[in-house]
Amino acid sequence: MNAVNTPALDTTAKSTSNRLLIPTCCCFLHMATIKLATANLLRAKTRVGLSVAGGVSEPWFDYDDSGDPIDCGFDEELPDEANVSVEMDDQIFDVAPSQFAETAIRIPEAGKVSDFSFEGREYLRQIYDTQSKRVLLKCGRQVEKSTTVGNRIICYSALTNNFRSLYVAPSAEQAKVFSNDRLKDVMDSSPMLRAYTPPGMNQAVFFKKLINYSQIRLRYAYLTADRVRGIPADQIIIDEIQDILIDNIPIIEQCAFHSSYKLFMYSGTPKSMDNTIEFYWNDFSTQNEWVVPCERHGTPKNKSSWHWNVLAIKNIGKTGLICDKCGEPISAQHPDAKWASMNPVRANNEDKVTFDGYRIPQIMVPWVDWDEVVEALEQYPRAQFMNEKLGMSYDSGIRPITKAQLQKCCKEDIRLTDIETFKELAKGRQIFAGIDWGPGEHASYTTIALGGYLGTGNLTVFYIHRFTGPDLEPERQIDLICQMIAQLDIRLVGTDYGGGFYPNDQLIRRFGPTKIHKYQYNPRQKKKVYWEPSLGRWMAHRTEVMTAVFTSLKKQKIDLPCWDDIADPYGADIMNIFTEYNERLRMNEYKKPPGKTDDAFHAILLMTLVSMLEVPRPDIITPEKETGVPQRYG
Repeated sequence: MNAVNTPALDTTAKSTSNRLLIPTCCCFLHMATIKLATANLLRAKTRVGLSVAGGVSEPWFDYDDSGDPIDCGFDEELPDEANVSVEMDDQIFDVAPSQFAETAIRIPEAGKVSDFSFEGREYLRQIYDTQSKRVLLKCGRQVEKSTTVGNRIICYSALTNNFRSLYVAPSAEQAKVFSNDRLKDVMDSSPMLRAYTPPGMNQAVFFKKLINYSQIRLRYAYLTADRVRGIPADQIIIDEIQDILIDNIPIIEQCAFHSSYKLFMYSGTPKSMDNTIEFYWNDFSTQNEWVVPCERHGTPKNKSSWHWNVLAIKNIGKTGLICDKCGEPISAQHPDAKWASMNPVRANNEDKVTFDGYRIPQIMVPWVDWDEVVEALEQYPRAQFMNEKLGMSYDSGIRPITKAQLQKCCKEDIRLTDIETFKELAKGRQIFAGIDWGPGEHASYTTIALGGYLGTGNLTVFYIHRFTGPDLEPERQIDLICQMIAQLDIRLVGTDYGGGFYPNDQLIRRFGPTKIHKYQYNPRQKKKVYWEPSLGRWMAHRTEVMTAVFTSLKKQKIDLPCWDDIADPYGADIMNIFTEYNERLRMNEYKKPPGKTDDAFHAILLMTLVSMLEVPRPDIITPEKETGVPQRYG
């Protein structure tokens, strides 16, 4: 639907203001504090005069000699080089974050520094001042998403004493660029903000401290959230959330568990309909759209009779925005244009719709190059245009294997209930196991796959089991797995390193490191699989090894149990996986839809990898002669 009528829209402003202690000192800097729960909106039209303390410092950067961020330095927070005194003033003013941004923030851009203003970008003010504790930004490219995120971090850190912000990006490079461009440069360019970071105050790339004891930490979490665990936060920002694995988000959110604020902002550019950002937008957000009126319809003085456009591809004319009903020009900067919720909070959904969601397409921003938009419409693939220009998801995800291809791997004579039969058949043969660990929640369950070479020439998976119900209890789970390993005399076990430090440790203590092999996924590495002796585990190129297993299934080199036995949930686990192109990695990557599982596939993959230590399969993964380890892959 591209148009709506005003009576059906929920355009209630969601703005908040903040109780602020204003810096008013000569010798000491008096810091601001904000009380979100009790603040009332200050509707004063004039800027609030805030005093500025002098002093500029050069930030300390934690880089190595080659200019890359020091990996271990992400968790190192250097002490301040000087003692900084703070006194608090009891003078209270009401200031909204948007007002503080206009007052305090200056933006360096195109060789000059200018005051930040909402002029021409009035649609952003509500995003700065929303009362919602959860905010979702679904944006096209180059619509000031990162600027908005950075300014909100600065505003809340400056306005709130002892406020802890945690920014999470998919990669270290993205976190570093954000730190420099959206935090450091802005704070260095703004005299008032420089007062919050006097000489000697810690200003490392991945850790920033303000004089009011607020802290900003930056981390990255692509395949694992290990770098984020245990960091206390009042506000969590996940940027480019479309590239964050859905299973990592609940782990990241736990960083705010003990906070009394518990603020969350997720932002990104959508991809397929199965992507993380679309999951949150459709199921959990208010779906706010910037609606633009066309006064040619209805009665001029009756706004509810006008035609209201929800900006989409039908609004793209040759020279500018057009009404999707009459084709005449309209303006996104129309004085009556407003945010309207397509999924307003009501009594029957208030427990589910917890995100204040906003879609910001390129065609609504005042600096848009319309010729470039029209050219992109003609030349871009439809999915790319919808994602990058309109900030809309498009169903371009590709399934790496079809149901028919998967069913061809299934053998009618292999039944999951026949584990006792396979115990007899397995005697004298090498049997392998793969274990994908999961917590039993957030669509992730511990799953084990058993298989071996039983005389057909193919690797035969004859047993798959998902641990549910009482088997979710860790000790019981470990006991059952140990029984399987012992009773079937399993030769080698491949385990998921990322989700199982404790269970992996228990298995190694019981069976030894020569039987239990840990595998860690990496987003990019030169070899598909290699042994890392310093870590005591195998490193696997996630996309490459997943592609190898999917290819083997399509070529029917892996046998699976009868389809009726594995269709749900194990066959569904395999079918849930889809591919999306990752611009940062410049390669396709495998994902699963939010709320869906893929554990059985990864258990089969781990079993396949560990089996190659005994039975090399150069048709699946070609061994490298120069690994220095006989019969091991490269």
